[in-house]
Amino acid sequence: MMKIRRQGNSLSVTLDQETLGAAHLSEGDLVTASVRNGAVVLTPVEIRPRVLDVGRKVISRNRRVLERLARDENRQAPAVRR
Repeated sequence: MMKIRRQGNSLSVTLDQETLGAAHLSEGDLVTASVRNGAVVLTPVEIRPRVLDVGRKVISRNRRVLERLARDENRQAPAVRR
């Protein structure tokens, strides 16, 4: 049995090693979540090394622009009320 817990603004479920091993998952793996017949299904997402390399190069070449966009986005973000 697992408990749904609050983690920041999200909810999470902690999976034990047995479940992770049976699903061939480990820390850091990417998954997508879907719902089938009322059950939450996690599906591993495979990112190929070449895609990661291309992404890193794009980020490296455009780092200044991306950082400026992030700063501008943070300045324009509305305040969150609790």
